[in-house]
Amino acid sequence: MDRNMKLILTIKNQNSLVIQLRAGKRSIDNEHLTVSQNLDTLLIRAIDNLMTRNRIDRLSLKALEIRGNMRSGAVSSMILRAVKSGLECGHTTTAPLRGLLS
Repeated sequence: MDRNMKLILTIKNQNSLVIQLRAGKRSIDNEHLTVSQNLDTLLIRAIDNLMTRNRIDRLSLKALEIRGNMRSGAVSSMILRAVKSGLECGHTTTAPLRGLLS
């Protein structure tokens, strides 16, 4: 699989979110979510399913983008930013350890 993997979270409107997995400029797969009360769980499961279905290791992700209009104080935007931060933090923290543990 391409090493230039990117995950894009696009807010379509107040109730709709698209998760897209890209390799370079090519779209590999996507998931559509309805924004609801349990968005955090749905989002994490959808990303996990997308990565598993396409046999992509989380460490292969080189970027994660959030696109679309979102209100900064909205809970959904806080959840998206927290997931982005968690994936980016995990990537930079565990990448150097990967070689040490194998």
